[in-house]
Amino acid sequence: MSIQIFILGALSEGNCYPYDIKKQIGKHLEQTEAKITEGTIYYNFEVLHKKGLIEKIETIQSENRPDKTMYGITDQGRLALEESIYKVFQKFTTIQSLYAALVNLDKVDNQKIAYLIEDIIVKQRKKLDYIDEQKPEEIEVSEDLMDALWLMRDHAYHTIESNIAWLEKLLHHVQSRALRH
Repeated sequence: MSIQIFILGALSEGNCYPYDIKKQIGKHLEQTEAKITEGTIYYNFEVLHKKGLIEKIETIQSENRPDKTMYGITDQGRLALEESIYKVFQKFTTIQSLYAALVNLDKVDNQKIAYLIEDIIVKQRKKLDYIDEQKPEEIEVSEDLMDALWLMRDHAYHTIESNIAWLEKLLHHVQSRALRH
C-alpha cells in the first residue's frame, strides 16, 4: 500500500512517468534499507490503473525502445489517496509504516490526522501499562531464560517509549499545520 500512496501522491502533484516516480521514491528511501525495483513500480502502476485510480495520459513510441507512458491521477484516485493515508494511521503498526503517508500530509485533513495520532499514542501507552503489569520474575524458568525475558521486556518498553516521543513530535507538527490552514 505504501508504494501506491507514493505513486498516487506524486501523480496528485502532476502527470509523470513510472520511472520518474521510481526516482522520487528512491530519494525518500535513501535513508532506509528498503529498495524498490522497476518491476514493483510498474506492477503497482498496473494495479492502480486497473482500479481506475490512475489513467494513461500519453504514450510515446520510439524505435528500439519500449513505449513510454505518462500517467495522471483520477478523481477516484485522489479520494483513494486520502482514504489510504487515513487507513495507514488507523492501522498503525510501526513508525516506518507511516513514511509514505507523511510525505503526503498536505493532501488530508490535519485535524483528522491529529485525532488518529492521539489514538495511536493512547494505544501505545496502554502497551506500556501492559508491559509494566508483566512480572517475568513470577515465571519459573532458568536463569538464562529469565535474563532473555528481561532483555526482551526492556527492549519492547524502550521501543514503545521512543515511538510515543516521536508520535508526540508528529502530533505537534500536524497540529501546527492545522492551525495554519
